[in-house]
Formats: sequence, structure tokens, C-alpha cells
Amino acid sequence: MGDRLTSTRGYSLPKVLDRPSVAFLLSALATAGAGVCAGEMLIWFRGGAWPSHDAIAFWLAGQHLVEGAPVYGGDPVFLAFRYAPPWAVVLAALSWLDPYLFVILLLGAQVLALRYVTGSWRVAGLVAWLPIVPIELASGNVDILMAAVVLASLRDRPGSGAPAALFALAKFSPVLVVRRWREAIAAGVVLLLITLPWLHLWPEWWTRLLSTPSTLPTWLPLLPRVPVIVVLMAVRRRWATAAAAGLATPAFYFHSLVLLLPAVRIALEDRAMARTGDHPAVAGARAGVADAGAEGE
Repeated sequence: MGDRLTSTRGYSLPKVLDRPSVAFLLSALATAGAGVCAGEMLIWFRGGAWPSHDAIAFWLAGQHLVEGAPVYGGDPVFLAFRYAPPWAVVLAALSWLDPYLFVILLLGAQVLALRYVTGSWRVAGLVAWLPIVPIELASGNVDILMAAVVLASLRDRPGSGAPAALFALAKFSPVLVVRRWREAIAAGVVLLLITLPWLHLWPEWWTRLLSTPSTLPTWLPLLPRVPVIVVLMAVRRRWATAAAAGLATPAFYFHSLVLLLPAVRIALEDRAMARTGDHPAVAGARAGVADAGAEGE
């Protein structure tokens, strides 16, 4: 088995992919994917999508809090801000940035998150061929950042509890993947405390959520997703939990499919570890067999 597989950043791939000719081809395809993705975004930006809608909505939310203007007012769809008050406070601290610089920094963070979720720049470039990637990046949303948080949480990475708490106050579903509860609770307390000077934001936020049009054009409504989410959580596998967290976000658009990338990554890792005997379940089974053999002797 070791002759046919080669380890690559946490999971194994067929050894044929390490052949120079195949590696060159994959690198070329990845470079082309990144180029096509960037090209599509530039076309959209030149057509009026710059600065990114969601990123500007975030910046305006922070700016409105600084200026004393309503954070959750205005149109219920266009430039609407629906994240919990701690996000408004955090964004207020970032609103001193030029709005264009803010959008660029958020875009850069999303690209880095894509690299983390996919495991390498090569795979990130290959994934960039998927239309969901340029759409997500151009929208200025934070779904890829959330995907990175989901992956880090399910890997039980130190420090993953704090961003999970932050994103749970935005899209709720990251609470499903929290593993470091002490970190998450501590971060949650801090996030709640920073809103004390603006307690009026909480009822305003709730009012905003309740006033969101039921006809909001989402790609996949929540109701049909609920039974799938329940089944995935019942499976009790890391990849299934990651998929459930991705699907449980309140508003699921076409580009929200990037939230399922952690599930794919984890499924590949777990499959490779099971084949090589490194998976915890396999190791546990081996230990059980060894103990039984020792007792038999």
C-alpha cells in the first residue's frame, strides 16, 4: 500500500500524480484555473461589481456604528447587514480603513482561506475552475473564511474555538463543529461584552432578522436542507459534520457551495488514513485486536 500512495499535506494521493509530467500538467491547469478565476472577477468588476457588494455592506455597518447611524436600517436586501452586533463592533474597529482597502484585504483573506481549505496552491488553482469560487470571491462574502474555520475546528486546532464563536454569531451553523469549547465560550463572552455600550443593537438585529423577506432569492431554501442536516449529524463522521455545518447556514446561495469544501477535504483525508492505517478508528481497532490477543495468551 505504501508503494502506491504518497503523503501530501495531511492526506495521500496516488503516486502517479507525483510523476513530473503529471505534476507539470496539474500545475499548468492550476495556473490556468487561477487565471480564469481572476479574469472572470475582473470582467465582473469592470461591469460594476466593484467594490464587492457584501464587503461594502460590512464596511458600512462598522461606519454606521461609528457615526451613530442605524446599523440594521435601510433596504432589507441591498447592502443589508444581518450579522449579530459583535460583528458590527468588530467592523467598526476596521472602518477606519479606506473602503477599497478593506475590500482588498477581505479578498486577500478569502484567497488565503481557500489555500488553507484546499491544502495547497495547486489544488486551490484547480478548485478555482469551479464557478462557485470566482462568484464567492467577487461577492465579498466570508464563506471561504467560514469554511477554513470549520476545517480548523474539526481538526481540533488550538485557537479554533474563538473564530468558531465569531462565525457562529454570523451564520449560526459553526456551533456544530466546535471542539474547543473553553476557547469558544471565552471568546463568546468577550464578544458579548464588547457590545455593552451598544445594547440597543440586539433588539434591532432581531427585528432585522424577522423583517428579512421570506422571498429572499436563495439558491437552496432552508426547509429542504433540514432533514439532510439531521441525517448528516446522525452519521457522526467528521466529513458529515462539516457538510452539515455548511448546509445549515441560514441563507444558502449557489456560491455557498464553497462551504462544502471542508467536507470533501476531510473525507479524502479520512479515506487515505483508513487505507494506510493511520485513522484513529483503524488504530483503535488494531489496539483492540492486540489486547484481545494478549489476553488470549
